[in-house]
Amino acid sequence: MPAVLHLAHAATRKPGAAACMLFLAMACSGNDASGQAGFTVRDSLGISIHESATLGPRVTATEELRLGAVNGPPATTFFQVADARLGSDGTLFVLDGGDNLVKVFDRSGTPLVAMGGTGEGPAEFAAAWNLEVRGDTILVLDRNLRRIVTFGSRGALLDTRRIGFSVSEHGFPVALVSRPNGRLLIEGASGCALPRGPGDNRWGIYAFGADGAVDDTLMRASIGNALPVYTSGPRISCTVVAWPFRPGPTIAFDPAGGAVTSPADVFEIRRLDASLARVIAVTRWAVPLRRVTAADRRGFLDHLGARELSLDLRRAAERAVDSIGYPDVWPAIAALKVAGRGSVWALRARPIGAEQQEWDMLTDGRHVRTVVLPGGLRVLDVRGERVVGVLMDALDVEYVAVFRAGG
Repeated sequence: MPAVLHLAHAATRKPGAAACMLFLAMACSGNDASGQAGFTVRDSLGISIHESATLGPRVTATEELRLGAVNGPPATTFFQVADARLGSDGTLFVLDGGDNLVKVFDRSGTPLVAMGGTGEGPAEFAAAWNLEVRGDTILVLDRNLRRIVTFGSRGALLDTRRIGFSVSEHGFPVALVSRPNGRLLIEGASGCALPRGPGDNRWGIYAFGADGAVDDTLMRASIGNALPVYTSGPRISCTVVAWPFRPGPTIAFDPAGGAVTSPADVFEIRRLDASLARVIAVTRWAVPLRRVTAADRRGFLDHLGARELSLDLRRAAERAVDSIGYPDVWPAIAALKVAGRGSVWALRARPIGAEQQEWDMLTDGRHVRTVVLPGGLRVLDVRGERVVGVLMDALDVEYVAVFRAGG
């Protein structure tokens, strides 16, 4: 059964002096070693609540590395980057869905090895879609062949395992994580469903056993930040329109176990246990919600008009937007990334086409800094203070870029 999250006794205000004296075991408001005001409370259910009343500094990330070319060698040319990961030693792993290769680079951007290729052989892919790096092991999810291919760090094929994941049942894979017991968790999302029915706009997290069979559905919800738009008439077509004015779901797997999620309408992160059913810690920080302006609404309509949609789909999209209406305020959090043990990055919701994106960096429940990145960067992974993502130029050429969030 899908998990239901319960958060009990999670106080939303600082306790007063009487409360501090009553609960002697609770740490109350004050300054930590960094001088930043905040406090931590542990309630009777064992939920640790961290609140930052003030924020760390705002810093602009520095670009360290950019790879890609218009007509370069295949090793450093990217055709359709599907995923990327940063290794603990600075190694960069890029999954290029255009040529179905995992391209590996050292910290300076020198190519080290490539693995995979297009085909149906044991070490090949029909549609390389998601990537996970766990120590010296590299896992790749092939969406079409419905299998996980595992490589060693030098490119040797270690295993090919079929799994019971399918787009028709689970949606398109968004993220994956493996567990030490061989269990695999996959986040899936689906926009359109033809014929139209209750299966559209669905999201879930699905568990697969070591044998690849479907083991459990851990979470299930509808998608708030996307609109499936259908035309009417004898020939029905559908497209998915991004709708950033509504929250997710918003979740990120923690490679060490469990996950982090957010209600998205407040600046709050909830850490989940390994079952993804119980909240074990909460982090909050003080950022006011941003109001939706007339410029935000015009920007969204301009973006919609720039898309290559048929006249019927464009009109259907405009009708869908009119029926929903714009909210008064933006959601708080649009995405989460686990950057390491105790470290989480949270992306503040922003208008489509914004020149900058802001990520709140939180370590052990404390707000450390707000990191500013280019608005056009599609962030794929964060490791410590390093960020890897994809930039695209005016010719739609993709570049893989690494930034550092110092400060």
